[in-house]
Amino acid sequence: MRTLLYKYKSLSNLSLIILLLVICNLLSSYFFFRIDLSSDQIHSLSPHTKNLLLNLDEIISADVYLEGDFPAEIEKIKKALSEKLDEFKAYGGENFKFNFINLDEDSKLSKEFKNQVYKDGLDYSDVLISRDSKQEVVRIWPGILLRMGDAAAIPIQLLQKGKFPISQMIINQFNDQLEYNIIMGINKLLNPQTKKIKFLRGHGELDNADAWIIRDQLIKYYDVDTIRIKQLKAKYYNESIDVSNYKYDSLINNKVDSINISKRIIPIFDEKGNPNKNAKRFITKSFQNKEISNYMKTPLKVSEDLDVLKETDLLIIAKPRFSFSEKELFIIDQYIMKGGKIIWLVDMLDVQELNLIDTNITYANPIKHELQQFLFKYGARFNVNMVNDARCSPVIREDGLGRIPNWYFYPLLYLDQPSKFLNNVGPIKTRYVCSIDTVGENNLKKSPLLNTSSEYKVLRQTSVNYQNLFNYNPRNFDIDPQSPTPICGWLFEGVFKSNYENRSVSKDFNKFISNPLVKFKTKSKPTKMVFIGDGDIIRNDFIKTNNQIKPVLLSFESADYGTENFFPRYGNGTFFQNIVDELLDKGELIPLRSKMNMPRLLTKESFNQRSFWQIINIALPLLLIIIFGLFNQYLRRKKYE
Repeated sequence: MRTLLYKYKSLSNLSLIILLLVICNLLSSYFFFRIDLSSDQIHSLSPHTKNLLLNLDEIISADVYLEGDFPAEIEKIKKALSEKLDEFKAYGGENFKFNFINLDEDSKLSKEFKNQVYKDGLDYSDVLISRDSKQEVVRIWPGILLRMGDAAAIPIQLLQKGKFPISQMIINQFNDQLEYNIIMGINKLLNPQTKKIKFLRGHGELDNADAWIIRDQLIKYYDVDTIRIKQLKAKYYNESIDVSNYKYDSLINNKVDSINISKRIIPIFDEKGNPNKNAKRFITKSFQNKEISNYMKTPLKVSEDLDVLKETDLLIIAKPRFSFSEKELFIIDQYIMKGGKIIWLVDMLDVQELNLIDTNITYANPIKHELQQFLFKYGARFNVNMVNDARCSPVIREDGLGRIPNWYFYPLLYLDQPSKFLNNVGPIKTRYVCSIDTVGENNLKKSPLLNTSSEYKVLRQTSVNYQNLFNYNPRNFDIDPQSPTPICGWLFEGVFKSNYENRSVSKDFNKFISNPLVKFKTKSKPTKMVFIGDGDIIRNDFIKTNNQIKPVLLSFESADYGTENFFPRYGNGTFFQNIVDELLDKGELIPLRSKMNMPRLLTKESFNQRSFWQIINIALPLLLIIIFGLFNQYLRRKKYE
């Protein structure tokens, strides 16, 4: 009887367990639940993402082209993407749909589909897979096309274009950026009016090729372009002058912009600011025929000149090397006064590395862009110096004689205090960076962004030498441990004062400022500016592969390309994107980009406690087993007594 009872109880328990499993399985198909035990919650969607998905008013569909018979490495990427989209679906409900599409499934339509996907903005990647001690090239389309109603599809490129080896580092990087990339795509779909970013040109700044990678990253989510203000003409005068006895050259000498002859405006200067030769004969003939007597200089549209940056949400000035005109600086100043935001990436010393080829030595000379005084009024003092740091990156010698592993002129910067811009971000690689001090303007909020390590050395107008690196090694010099480390990057927030308030300027320029059309402002609207003492933090290197020159991603070292050491080292790209998002009022997106599977390395303190943790790891499981066994024995005795 007791045996039958025991069997009945066992059968009931088994049936109950099976029933519970079925119920849990049914509930899991309707409800999403996950426990994320990571310290940074890297495996969970951020509150911003959840809120956006829960409040979708229209259906968003995601066409994923990562489908097919792929090697294990690609399958890992596909699985991670599928799981992430499942999470999106759990919060987006019926308003978020996705499907995986195999572009190679139908050979007849494959080429047509691929061409259409390419036109929509996605590109393929040729990834290198190691198989049987050989490298195999696999072509994939690692991207998503987001669609909503009749709106144009938004492409999301999840892996870089081109040919590259795929590794666990690449896979981790892919996983880390998934949520950010998808959310930025959805934001662009919901808000087609994207913010406008302009790179300033005309003063020797980094060109499009030098900033290729960062532009490629920004252009995915922002409207990115270049702008020149050097050629623009601002009106200095608006007064009547007597030109009855003037010759054509007199108009030039008196800075007459244009004159009106028979209701026809004749420009004196061309678009480049040179005398208009085509108009010279016509104007000379008019003088001879006394058709010109008393004329007013034709007023230019001053507002158009001053408002050239009106449609610019963020101005990036990256490594200028030539001087700015007074007019240009005034236009930039008034752009700030109207609430404009600027990232200043400014070098104070110029180092020509190509000169190292012949003599192994070159010199750091001051750059005469005259920005030091201009930026001083806004509270930032760019020091004419160069910071060496024991924490630095390598350099490939320009003379082709190899690699210098510790090039102290390339400091790796970070920040000694917690920073949302650098959370889970690698060190920032710099080249010949200067320090920046803060002055005046106590009403501004000033937040440090980057500093050196404690092992640094400050140099002024020094030489740069491949040899005798002993003279540049900061570890060879006594440094006051109490002295603060140099800060090379700042974020300023608040109300700025104009550079031209109570400033002594020329008589002509004063007339210009006094013109009512100018609407000169002395105080800014609340705004933000970033100051960094190195223009090269966004400059990408180049490599030559298969007779092709390609830019290298900012997170990699070009010297490591194609070697076993090719893995992400630096955080330049991520850091700069974080800064851009902050200035363009998209700071809530920064935590999304900062989700990374960072290695949990042992600290000095934890290493000293290794014995304690060894005992815990060995003894604790054994102790738990013993306790469980004794407790189970106690229950059995009590049951059958």
